[in-house]
Amino acid sequence: LDRAGGVVMPVHYDATDNLYVMAWGRKRAIIGEPGQLGEMYRYPNGHPLVGSSQVNLTEPDLGAYPEFAKARLREVVVGPGDVLFLPAYWWHQFEQPFEGTAAVNFWSVDSDGGPYRHMAHTQLREHQLADALEDSVVRLLGNRAGLVLDAMSKGEGSASGGDVSEDDADGARRALVAAARKWQAEASELPGGHPLTEADPLTLVEDYLDRTHMAVDMDAEGWKPGTKWSLDRATPLPKRLRERCREAGERSPFMSLCD
Repeated sequence: LDRAGGVVMPVHYDATDNLYVMAWGRKRAIIGEPGQLGEMYRYPNGHPLVGSSQVNLTEPDLGAYPEFAKARLREVVVGPGDVLFLPAYWWHQFEQPFEGTAAVNFWSVDSDGGPYRHMAHTQLREHQLADALEDSVVRLLGNRAGLVLDAMSKGEGSASGGDVSEDDADGARRALVAAARKWQAEASELPGGHPLTEADPLTLVEDYLDRTHMAVDMDAEGWKPGTKWSLDRATPLPKRLRERCREAGERSPFMSLCD
């Protein structure tokens, strides 16, 4: 339930399909096709605002984010009884310039054994490349990955006040190149392929660092790069839900899955 008065849900994407059902009132929705990681200046996965854009759509700063001028976006107004289908990884922002509103979200979870969502559609393969590259460094360096990637993107030996060793940087570079080659092999075997399967893996790594780390403000209130996520202050499920829910797992976009 939201009151009127300029409430805005900043532009972001979700990792699952979503049915956005308007109960009453109207909202303005701005949506964009998936990918566009450079144009939308996505926060990297280790940042508290992961899955969100750094750009303020209301007053975009093209001086700071020039590639945003190339972003492909659409606008729609949804009202009572409307259902807006938001496929996974589609960018969206909701604004409330009209009256008080209420809406309900219905998210889905992929069935076990289904195709890996990132690779199932040609549009999402670029997104999967960026996530696979970042994941390769996270697996190697844990919560130091953000520090190392930040330093590599700037060509520096340190980032955000934390020293980054040459061993960490070299290891991360090798992991990134290996992940790029693996992505190229997988994408080339899928229907439609992808034009980047023929590119130099080093070029893919450099482009990834430029597009997803160069412009990022890695500091956020109460958080620094390299800080491990903590859900200690999350509200626990009520007893009636705990009885039919289970922990979703570290890589799930949800904390719990319920039957």
